[in-house]
Amino acid sequence: MRRFVRNSWLFFAKAGEAGTLKPVQTAARMVDLPSCKHCGAPVPSGRDDGFCCAGCAYVAELLHAQGLDHFYDLKGGKSLPPVSPQALRERDYEWLEQLASLEAGRTGEGRPVELRLALQGVSCVGCVWLIEKLFARQPGGLRVFIDVVHGTLTLVVEVGTFDAAGFARELQRFGYLVGPPRGDDDAGERRQASGLERRMGLCGAFAMNAMAFSLPAYFDMPADFAFASWFDLIAAASATLAMLVGGSYFIDKAWRSLQGGALHIDTPIALGIVAAYAGSVGGWLAGVGGLKYFDFVAIFIFLMLAGRWAQQAAVERNRRKLMRDTSIPERVTLLEDGKARPLSALQPGLRYAVKPGQSVPVASKLLHAAGSVSLEWINGESEAQPREPGQLLPSGALNIGLAPLEVEALEAWSESTLRRLLEARKPGEFRDRGLERLLRWYLGLVIAIGLTGALVWGGRGAGVARALEVMISIFVVSCPCALGVAVPLAEELAAARAERRGVFVRTLALWKRLMRVRRVVFDKTGTLTLENPVLEHPSALAALDDEARSALRTLVTGNLHPVSRSLFDALGPADGAVRVGAVEEVVGQGLVCTDDAGRRWSLGRSPEADARLACDGVVLADFRFRDELRGESVEEVAGLRRRGLQVHILSGDRKTKVAGIAAQLGLEPADWQARLTPEAKAAWVAEHDRGDTLYIGDGANDSLAFDAALCAGSPVGGRSFLEQKADFYFLGHSLRFVSGLLDLARVHRRATQRVFAFSVTYNVATVIVGLMGHLSPLTAAVLMPLSSVVTLSLVAWTFGRKAKA
Repeated sequence: MRRFVRNSWLFFAKAGEAGTLKPVQTAARMVDLPSCKHCGAPVPSGRDDGFCCAGCAYVAELLHAQGLDHFYDLKGGKSLPPVSPQALRERDYEWLEQLASLEAGRTGEGRPVELRLALQGVSCVGCVWLIEKLFARQPGGLRVFIDVVHGTLTLVVEVGTFDAAGFARELQRFGYLVGPPRGDDDAGERRQASGLERRMGLCGAFAMNAMAFSLPAYFDMPADFAFASWFDLIAAASATLAMLVGGSYFIDKAWRSLQGGALHIDTPIALGIVAAYAGSVGGWLAGVGGLKYFDFVAIFIFLMLAGRWAQQAAVERNRRKLMRDTSIPERVTLLEDGKARPLSALQPGLRYAVKPGQSVPVASKLLHAAGSVSLEWINGESEAQPREPGQLLPSGALNIGLAPLEVEALEAWSESTLRRLLEARKPGEFRDRGLERLLRWYLGLVIAIGLTGALVWGGRGAGVARALEVMISIFVVSCPCALGVAVPLAEELAAARAERRGVFVRTLALWKRLMRVRRVVFDKTGTLTLENPVLEHPSALAALDDEARSALRTLVTGNLHPVSRSLFDALGPADGAVRVGAVEEVVGQGLVCTDDAGRRWSLGRSPEADARLACDGVVLADFRFRDELRGESVEEVAGLRRRGLQVHILSGDRKTKVAGIAAQLGLEPADWQARLTPEAKAAWVAEHDRGDTLYIGDGANDSLAFDAALCAGSPVGGRSFLEQKADFYFLGHSLRFVSGLLDLARVHRRATQRVFAFSVTYNVATVIVGLMGHLSPLTAAVLMPLSSVVTLSLVAWTFGRKAKA
C-alpha cells in the first residue's frame, strides 16, 4: 500500500518537474557553474579538476582504482551529498569494538552476531550496491541490510573473524560514516512514522472494501436481494474500522488543537468525517439510503492519511540523514576507577578523561600534561588555544590534541553551558494566525449553511430524513479533501527542489516561515567563511616531492588543529604513507614524528609563516592561511539586500576579523557585531526580531540565537549538532542557495493559493448543488477524488512552470 501511494505521488511530482534538467546537473546550472563529476554539486571557482572538493575527488579516484565505476551507472542522474573531507579524517571506533564484544557476549560463543548501526551518506541504489560490494570483501561477513529511508545499517557477522572497525574505516574511505544506534528520540519518531504508515495501509484496505460493497447499491441493487443487508453491514463495518484506525488520528489532533485554543486544518476534516459517519450509521439503521456515506468516509480518511504521510516522509527522511555529533560524549571515563559514567553523574571534584576529538562537557581544570583545545564552537575563534596544567577548560572546548586530557570537573552537568546549548530546539507547532482566522470563518459558515439548509428543507415539509441529507451532504463536500492532498504535494516538490540546491528541509512549517523573513542574520566562522582557513599559496604544497607530501599527510591526519585540517583538505587522503612511529604533539609548538629511516619530520609555527614543514631541521615548505568566504557570498548578500532584506553578521570572533569580512560583503559597521557570547547573540535576535528573522549559523554559540529566531539553518560541517536543531541544513561550499530557498517559498505559496482558489470555487458550487438537494452519496464519492486529482495537477503545473521559467 505504501508503495502504491508513493508511486501515485511520484507521478504528480514528476509532472511538477517537467522542464527541469537532469538532477545531477540542475544544482550547478542553477548558478551557472560546472557540476561536480562525483556528486553533481556546483564546482567552486578556483578548482579546475571537475570536482567540488577534495573529498569527492578522492572517492572518485578510489572507485576507479578499485574497479567500482559501476556505481555511477547505478547512480544515474541522482545528486549525491558532497564528500566532506571531514568525513575522511581519522575517527575513533573504540565504541564499535565495544559494541561488537557486547553483542558477542549476549549471543553466545560460536553464534553469528547482529550489529545495528546508524549510517550517514547513503542516498541512492548505487550507494547500496557499493556498500554490499565492500561488505562482501570482508572475511566473516554473512549478511548486510541497508535501510536508506531510516539511515541504518544491519550486519550479521562471525565473531572473531569479522573486523567491524576495519569495515567502518573502509566505508569511511568512500565517504560513508557509521555511528552508534540512534537513541530514544529517533526511535520515537520512527514509531510515529510507522504508526502513520500502518494506519494508511489498513485504511486503504477498509476503503476498498467499503467501496466494493457500496457500488451495487449505486447500480440499483434490489432491496430484497439476498445479500443486500450483508453488503451494507460490511460497508458499515469497513467505515467503522476506518474511523477507529484513521479517523481517530484527525479527531484527536482537532480536539487537542481546540483544547489549546487554536484551530487546525484537521478541524474541518474531523467535522466532515464525524458528520458523514454519524449520518451513515443513522441512515443505515433507519433505512434511508440518501444518508449512507460509508464508502466516502473510508476513502476520505485514506486520502487524508496518504497526504499526511507524504507530507511528513521527506522531512523525517532528512532528519535521519545525519548522525548525532560523536564529539559530544554520552559518557565519560573516571580516572579513579576507569569506569564509564553518564554525563549526569558529573559533579564538582570528579576527575575524568576527555578523549582526542571530544568536547569538555563541563567547566573543568586541566590536571597534568599541557593540552591544546579549540574554542571555535563556543566563541567562533578558529585558532588553537594551548592550556597548561591548572588552567580552566570551558564547557564545550574541543580537545584537538593527540592525547587524552585529564581534568577535574568544576561544575555539575546540570549547570553546564554545553548542556544548555545542546537542549533540543522546541519551537512548538507554527501557528498561522491568518489560517486560524480563515478556518474560524469557514467552519462557522459551513455549519450555518448546513443548518440553514436543513431548516429550509424541513420547513418546506420534506421531512427530517431529507433535511438531514441536505445538511450532511454540505458538511461532507465542505471537507478540505483537495487541500489535504495537494498541500503535501507542494511540500514534497519544494523539498525536492531544495535538495537539488543542497538544502534539506527538517520542519514542515519552513515555507510559511520563509515568506515572513525580512532579516537574514549570519554567523561568521564556518557559515559565511569556509570551516577551515584556506592555503594561500598551493604552489608550496605542489612543490613537495611524494615522500614529503606523504610525511605531511601522516602528521596532519589525526590532528584537529585548524592548520592541520586545512592541510589535510588540501592534500586529500591517500595510500602509501611514510612508515613512521607515533605522531607526537608538542603543545604550542607543533607535531613531530620519526620514520623508519630515522628522519625527524616536524610541522610547527615559525615567525615567517603559519606553519613550517621540516625534515631533520631542514625547511621544506612554509604555509600561510587566510579565512575565505564561501562561494558567491558577496553576490548573495548583495542579492538579498536588493530584495529589501536586512543582512547582519553576529560573531564571537575578534573585531578586526569580523570587520574584514563585513567589508568584503559591503556591510556597514551597524550591520555587524563581534565578540558576542551565545547569550548576547540570542539577546540581539530577540531584541530585533519581529517574527521575521532567518538565522544561519554552525556553532554551539549560535544555539540560543536559533531558538530566538523565526527559522534557522546550518551548514553540515565536521560536527553535526546544529543541523539536528535547524529548520534546514545545507551541503556544499556556496551560499547561493538562500535566494533560491526564498524563491521556492514563493512558488510554494503560489501553488497553495491556486489550490485554495479552486477549493473555494469547488465548495461554493457543490454547496449550492447540496442545498438544491441534488448531491447524492454517489456524487460526493465521485467528486472527492476528482477534485483531488485537479488540485494535484494544479500544484504540479505551478512547479512545472517555475522549472521552465
